[in-house]
Amino acid sequence: MTDFLRTLFRTDIRPFLRDLAPIGTMLIHAAAFCVFILLVSFFFCWGKEKIRARMEMRRSVSMKQLFCRLCVRFLKYPAIPEQAQKTLFVLAPLFAFVFSVFFFFFMPVGSKYLPHPDVSMLYFLFAASGGVYAFIIGGWSSASRFSFFGALRFVAQSLACQPILALVVVTILMTAGGSDLQAVMRAQRHVWFVVPHFPLFILYILSVTMMLAQAPFGSPKSDLELAGGIYSEYSGALYVLFLISENVLLLLCAVMGSFLFLGGTMPLFGMDYPETVLMVKTVFLLFVFLLIKETLPSWRTDKIMHISFKICLPFALVWLTVTAGALYFVQGAG
Repeated sequence: MTDFLRTLFRTDIRPFLRDLAPIGTMLIHAAAFCVFILLVSFFFCWGKEKIRARMEMRRSVSMKQLFCRLCVRFLKYPAIPEQAQKTLFVLAPLFAFVFSVFFFFFMPVGSKYLPHPDVSMLYFLFAASGGVYAFIIGGWSSASRFSFFGALRFVAQSLACQPILALVVVTILMTAGGSDLQAVMRAQRHVWFVVPHFPLFILYILSVTMMLAQAPFGSPKSDLELAGGIYSEYSGALYVLFLISENVLLLLCAVMGSFLFLGGTMPLFGMDYPETVLMVKTVFLLFVFLLIKETLPSWRTDKIMHISFKICLPFALVWLTVTAGALYFVQGAG
C-alpha cells in the first residue's frame, strides 16, 4: 500500500501540484494586491479627513481613531427594511466592492504575477459605469422614497456624464493612435496630453466627479434634501462597503486620469521609478478631486443636466472633430 501511494504521488499528484503552483502564486499575489488597494483607500480616507480638518480649522482625528470608527461601523448589524428587495439590497454593496477592486488587476504596473493584457480603454469605462450601477440598484432596492429619488438623480447624472467621458477617452485614444494604456503612455514620451488637451482634462475631472456623485454633483447623496439619498437605508457593514467602493472607484479614476493626461509611468523630474511616479500623479489628482468636493457648493440636478447636454457635450464633440481634422492634416503632411 505504501509503495502504491508513493508511486501515485510521483506519477499523478506531484505533476498536478507542480502545474497548480503558478495559479496558487497568482492568487496569493492577487490577495496581497487587494489588501494593498484597501490600505491605499484607508490612507486616502485619512488624508481626506486631515485636509478637511485643515480647511475647517479644527482638530482632525488620528489614524487610530479613524480605524476604530470604521471597525465599529463595520461590526454593527445592518438593518434591512421590511419592504426592500432584500437580495438586491445586500448584493448591491458587495457587487460595487468587487467591481471596483477587480479592475486594478489590469493596470500595466505592479507584480509580474498579475495579468497585464493590452486591453481597450472601453473595458475600464465599463468598470467605472458598472460600479455606478451598483449604487443605483442599492438606492432603488431600499424601498424608500429618499433612496428612490437619489437613485433617479444618479441615473440622470450617469446618462449625462458617460457620453462626455466616452468622447474624452476617444479623443485621447485618437491622439495616441492606439486603444490600450501602453500605447497611450508611449504617445506621451515628449509631451503629456494635458498640455494640448487641457480642456478635455477639465471635462474628465468634471465627468468623474459627476459619475461618482461627488460635490458639486452630490445631489443623489444629499443629506439636507434626501437624508443621505441612496445611502439613507444602509448601515453597518453594507454602508462601509459602499464607502470603500466609492473611494476605490475614485482612486481608479485618478489612476486612469494619470495614464490619459499625465503620462502614466513616464519619468517625472528625472525620477525613473514607474510605481513611484504613478503614485505621485495619482495623489495629485486625488487632491484635485478632494479640493473640488470641499470648496464648491452643490448644484441642482436640472442645472447639472443643462450644463452637461448644452455646454460640455457639444464642446467635447467639437473638440473631437477639431482633433480628428488636425491629425488628418498632420499625418497627410508627414
